[in-house]
Amino acid sequence: MAHELKGSLISLAALLGSEVKDSDGRSVGRLSDVVVHWTTREAYPTVKAIVVKAGKLEVVIGARWLEVVSPSAVRLRSSRAYASAIDRHPGDVALAHDVLDRQVVDADGVQVLRPSDIYLAAVGDRIELVGIEVGVGALVRRLGPRRLRSHVRLGRAIDWGSISGFVPRTPGDMRHGRRSQIAGEAGTGLELDREAAEVKRLRPSEVQAALEDARAKRTGELA
Repeated sequence: MAHELKGSLISLAALLGSEVKDSDGRSVGRLSDVVVHWTTREAYPTVKAIVVKAGKLEVVIGARWLEVVSPSAVRLRSSRAYASAIDRHPGDVALAHDVLDRQVVDADGVQVLRPSDIYLAAVGDRIELVGIEVGVGALVRRLGPRRLRSHVRLGRAIDWGSISGFVPRTPGDMRHGRRSQIAGEAGTGLELDREAAEVKRLRPSEVQAALEDARAKRTGELA
């Protein structure tokens, strides 16, 4: 992993199934998904919430309560964190359910492969979606022992900024979703905004520059 992103890159594969604890160290369940809010306004969507499974019950806990304590663990900032029932809103994308292992096609409909892992990055007090990994190495790491899942080595990763939206895989159906409009529907996949040969690979230096720019803009807005 390049020096620029050490300590900030988070693997979804490492987070899935990990124990979520409150500020007192008590377990509240295991992480089963991460939800981002994806609109046309930002190239790198912000994490909105996590889905936690406690027994047979799944609940949603908002990002305001979350703290990343390692590349493979999150903790709640308070023992009084608010949990709610799962309720999908427009623009919401559940990464494990909607993106992981879905087909990715380029602008000409050529299949590029399927995401084996998804990368997030901690940016200030936010966590942002920055890319997908389509390499075999990520799949092996994800299916292997849990202790190996947090050992992220960036390989065949695609910058999330190259993803234009969700599209159905039904032959002859040319309906195109607007960003997350058809996320979660059976048969949907992801589409790149360019041909496979022109796809932008996720390079740590480029992603870091984009995140720094986003941070500077937010700082300016708050000033």
